[in-house]
Parts: sequence; structure tokens; C-alpha cells
Amino acid sequence: MWIVTLISLVVLLTYSVQGKAHIFSNPILWIILIFIFGSTVLFIKFILWRIFRIDMDERNLYVSDYFKTFKYPFTDIESITDSKVLPGRIYKITLKSKGTFGKEISFLASRKLWDDFVVEHPQVFNEILHPDKSAN
Repeated sequence: MWIVTLISLVVLLTYSVQGKAHIFSNPILWIILIFIFGSTVLFIKFILWRIFRIDMDERNLYVSDYFKTFKYPFTDIESITDSKVLPGRIYKITLKSKGTFGKEISFLASRKLWDDFVVEHPQVFNEILHPDKSAN
């Protein structure tokens, strides 16, 4: 959406000032537009593209990239850790072995849904997801 908006803005500005002002003949403006476009593409590729949809029930974890969905039993999960970037919002699931989406899967969590899952399934959260905490 951002890429379409940026390209549309360039086209509209070019059309509206055609022949009146040579705003796009300035190389600094082109460098700025290319930098904005490039940084947006890199942000989408390396940050947003790596976030998956996660659903959980009492036995399985479902990972989806909105095209394919894969089921992993909780026994295949090594850990679920909180992100340092956005604590309480982005979590990282580490699998015991490499899955379809890799060994590490990041997801954006709703704080309310995450807290509800922990309250409704304490045995899953304590014993399977965090076995070191349940031993204490």
C-alpha cells in the first residue's frame, strides 16, 4: 500500500507541475524518493514479511502465512520468548527442529488474547511451553 501511495504521489506531482516547475529535475529530490522507496521495501522484506499468524489450542500451534497453514504440536516447541523490540507484542517461537517457516517464527500478539490463553490453559503454558518454570 505504501509503495502504491508513493508511486501515485510521484505521478500526480509530475502531472500537476508539468511544464510549470521542474520539481523532478532536481537530483536531490530523486535521491530522497529512491531512499524512501528503498527503505520501505527493505522494511517490508526484513521486518513485516517475517511475522506470521499464530493460533493455539490445548494441543497444537497453528502457523500461517495467510496462504498455507501448518500444525505443530507443543512438544515440537523449544521456547516462546518475548521480543526486545516490542515487549509484550512481538514473540519469537523457537522450534526444536527446522519447520516449514524455519526454526524461529515471529508473531505479533494481542496482549488480551495472549493473557486469555495463559489463563485458560495454564498447564500448556507451564508444562509444555516453559518446562523449566513448572519444575520450581
